[in-house]
Amino acid sequence: MSFLNPIFLFALMAVGLPLLIHLLNLKRPQKVAFSTLAFFQELKNTTIRRIRIKRYLLLLLRLLAIACLAFVLARPFLPPALSSGGNSQAPALNAILLDNSISMSRIGKQGPLFEYAREIVEDIEASAKDEDRFMLQLTNGEGEYTNILSPANLLNTLDETEIKPAGNFILNRLNGLIESVREAPYQNKNIFVITDGQLSQLSNLQDLEKDDISLTVIDVGEVDVQNTMVSDLTTSTNMIGTNIPFSLNVELANQSDVAAVNQFVSLEFEGQNAGQYSVALAPGERKIYTFEITPSQTGSSKGKLIIEGDEFQPDNEYYFTVQVPEAQNVLWVSEEKPAQDFISYTGAMLRVAGENDAQLTYQEATTDIFDTANLSDFDAILLDGVTDIPEYSFQALQSFVQAGGGVIFFPSENGDLGNYNDLLAQFNDGRFVGIQGEYASFNSVATADELLEDHPAFNGLFERDQDEQLRFTSPEIYYYLKLATSNTGTGFDLLSMNNGDVLVHEKRFGEGNLVIAAIGNDPGWSNFPVKPLFAPFYYRILLYSASSDQGGFANHQLGNTFSWMGNIEGEEAVIEIADDVIKPTIDVVSSGIRLRYPAEEWTPGWITVKDESKSYVLSSNMSTEESNFTETGKQQLENLIDGI
Repeated sequence: MSFLNPIFLFALMAVGLPLLIHLLNLKRPQKVAFSTLAFFQELKNTTIRRIRIKRYLLLLLRLLAIACLAFVLARPFLPPALSSGGNSQAPALNAILLDNSISMSRIGKQGPLFEYAREIVEDIEASAKDEDRFMLQLTNGEGEYTNILSPANLLNTLDETEIKPAGNFILNRLNGLIESVREAPYQNKNIFVITDGQLSQLSNLQDLEKDDISLTVIDVGEVDVQNTMVSDLTTSTNMIGTNIPFSLNVELANQSDVAAVNQFVSLEFEGQNAGQYSVALAPGERKIYTFEITPSQTGSSKGKLIIEGDEFQPDNEYYFTVQVPEAQNVLWVSEEKPAQDFISYTGAMLRVAGENDAQLTYQEATTDIFDTANLSDFDAILLDGVTDIPEYSFQALQSFVQAGGGVIFFPSENGDLGNYNDLLAQFNDGRFVGIQGEYASFNSVATADELLEDHPAFNGLFERDQDEQLRFTSPEIYYYLKLATSNTGTGFDLLSMNNGDVLVHEKRFGEGNLVIAAIGNDPGWSNFPVKPLFAPFYYRILLYSASSDQGGFANHQLGNTFSWMGNIEGEEAVIEIADDVIKPTIDVVSSGIRLRYPAEEWTPGWITVKDESKSYVLSSNMSTEESNFTETGKQQLENLIDGI
């Protein structure tokens, strides 16, 4: 048997205290003259004997209580040679998973938790037999150690281990150790997990399959430390351009039971200090701090948030990048020869936008373009008055939106509702259930009178006092397709009618969005195209949809396989991080090129994806769960891993 806190074994010396007190109280009784002792003879032989036995039993219990307390504080555990279920004389294979996450940099009663964990590994090695062998694996960063080691090699490898501010792979590493131990030709097999019991990590072990292999979890102790971290970073809009200021909302969280005082959060953007706030947070409190930044160039702009004055520092920097596209490229798909008597206003709107906005370009085409086009060349696809959308394009459109593109749909008065509904089914976005009104009748069946002003597409569109009611000239609707939206996923009714029906609806899907209009863009549907709201409304929707995949943040969360999709030359594509140049796995998909890489060794910072002509910068950060130090209770651990 070995001990995690052997220093408490000195407490066994206190076992002698009750015995010493007992001996000091042993005095010879005084003789007192009494008339007769005849009636006390029986009491002498019975009652006094029982009292003496009780005193000895009480003394023994006191000695055992002190000894047990000392053993509990010393935290005993069985060494590999005794914990095996097989022949204890046979050589054993002891696999050790060592927690090297940033939480192990905290300092406990035994010193730094990681150093204490390494001492436990040394104790396991010292208590093993000479013929025993070992495996050592780490929870965070690259899985470097996979070989079976001799005791000497184990200690040499242990000296090379260090805390790694990288992704956590505890479930994969533990499953890998179990598989390796299961296949190893040893009769006695043990697995030790040495950790600080961080619940955010151990909660992943509920799917663990350990079978009949001995698994021991050793907790190096709980430490109370004040920790402030960046829990979220958002912006109110993704329509980002050069020299256009916009706001960043930074949420800070105090992940401890200790108040955060005398701290600061500052923001660096494009190499310049963009602002600073003083921070005071109660235990468990979250607060949002707003910074304003202005990108000065197209492409990727780097930023970093820095927390100062925090007791726990390994998570005090948060990286981000803002993607500012050179131009949003729109694919305008319509009928080759429109069947209606009225001309769609879409073309006029796009032409005016292209002449007055250098960040918006468009290409006009028919549905035949889906046979040959690479949709990743575009930021948004506008389906304008198409009577029948080719079914073979559905999957490509779905992948396009999922990867961050935007699709805007305007129906044709001669459109096939079954075909339209098949398209909507790809996005789980409801269906058209009927037709209201008569096309080109100019008889109003409804008016559009409710606009979702808080939507990011309309940010700053209306100027009015805070208490002033939003007013606009309501378009009259003559003919529309009745849309029954889905309750699944995230969706918004951007414009609604006075009878409760939806006129324009947005569905978020993957990284992009699908915008569905219940009317077309010609005067046969409504008088909307001649209303003042029409041009800014649809221009903002178009710009918003086209900005989904490029405008905004691009972040990779460490602990996951890196995956990036975009318009890049696959054969020339590389990933640059720090001083390393990496050739990733390349997949050709319907919406462009996908790059994949395990990314186990990556740490927080910036990632550059590039070919010979294009370059994109992304940020990489640890999961916020790495900063949550809530410890797993014994009962919780037993529930997670049955049989420990």
